[in-house]
Amino acid sequence: MARNHSQHGERAGGGYERIGERVSIFVKGRVWYANHQEGPKQKRTSLRTRNHEVARQKARAIEAELSGAVPRQAGTFDIAAAVQAYIDWQDSNDRAPKTMVKYRDVLTRFAAHCRDAGVRLMHAITTQTIDEFAVRRRDGMAAKTVYTELTIIRQWLNFAVTRRMLNASPVAGTKLVKPKPTPRDYWRQDKLDAIVDTAKGPYKAAYLLMSETGMRVGEVVHLTHDDLTLDGPAPVAHIRAKEVVAGAKPWRPKNGEERAVPLSPRAVALLSTLPRRRRWVIDRMNGTAATANQPANDRHILSYLKTVLAKLGLEGTNHKFRHSFCTIAVLAGVDFFTLRRWVGHIDEEALKIYVHIADEQAQVTMRQLAERRQAAGRAAKPGRGRKGISTVSAQSRRGGRGTVGGSAKFQQSHGGKR
Repeated sequence: MARNHSQHGERAGGGYERIGERVSIFVKGRVWYANHQEGPKQKRTSLRTRNHEVARQKARAIEAELSGAVPRQAGTFDIAAAVQAYIDWQDSNDRAPKTMVKYRDVLTRFAAHCRDAGVRLMHAITTQTIDEFAVRRRDGMAAKTVYTELTIIRQWLNFAVTRRMLNASPVAGTKLVKPKPTPRDYWRQDKLDAIVDTAKGPYKAAYLLMSETGMRVGEVVHLTHDDLTLDGPAPVAHIRAKEVVAGAKPWRPKNGEERAVPLSPRAVALLSTLPRRRRWVIDRMNGTAATANQPANDRHILSYLKTVLAKLGLEGTNHKFRHSFCTIAVLAGVDFFTLRRWVGHIDEEALKIYVHIADEQAQVTMRQLAERRQAAGRAAKPGRGRKGISTVSAQSRRGGRGTVGGSAKFQQSHGGKR
């Protein structure tokens, strides 16, 4: 650490950096610790951060408490340092890589928004600061995305309160209104078939798996040949955690949920023809020697999908395969318990959409049933003969013998005994 420590504390012996008179900090396994004397005992406390500046700020708070001086006001922490502390904490909780990318992106943009607004310290953040950020993000962005970003900011502020970086969250006591789910378009089966038929090479297998199993694109690209059971009466693909790069965090399914996905005959037929050249079912698209043993890049799959969709005059993303599979399954009468066993975790909002689609389909079916009944009723009514209204119909109106159904012609026309 080639830094000038004169403003913050001076380097003590043995890798320790002194903060004030009583506290020193040091790094152990990339995490910062505080070392101080508490009564007759020496105490080492994890500061739960990998960020150097955050470690110094926490150490100053401990120093102030030990000295009996008035503690440094919570909230005078730098926003950028608080963001880094939260990212480090989430990373230490073994969050999924995509989740970490989302947290880092949202909070980095919020920190930049605060800086542009002249807000640099945590205690200076107000509800207006957050509202102005939300207004900027609402332009051309889905309501659900804005809601997700504001939720991340709220979680970060709550974290700052628990770590004494902030006295109180500026949004405490306020409620964030969750947007109502809206039905999304999906590809019908003929469109899915057209996409798969148009695609070539490994892309065809990727799109077929997503369209006929509901797998996420990340699950498809991390599928190995050892995960497939193609022989026997019940062919399946096993979605499970695995090491991708030696020494790095293993890849895990969303929420760590492992499952066995049934494979359709069409998927089995295509997968059986794929050469087992490498570990992964879907080969790396660029095929370079440096990345030959790595899974395919989902961005390449999306880029090629855009090309295919442009030829077919369609729009969508990789995730639309999963949404289309779930929608078609619901409309086919698959119950939600079975669907969840197939596709794994389904977001609560997405489930509401599928329920809404099923309700709409039920209404359509009911209308069709009513129309068939009405058509059958019209067909069963006696027609007009050459002499006008039939005798049976006239007797019915006059209250004659035909009203009880004694007429043989009436019984015959309504399916009664002959």
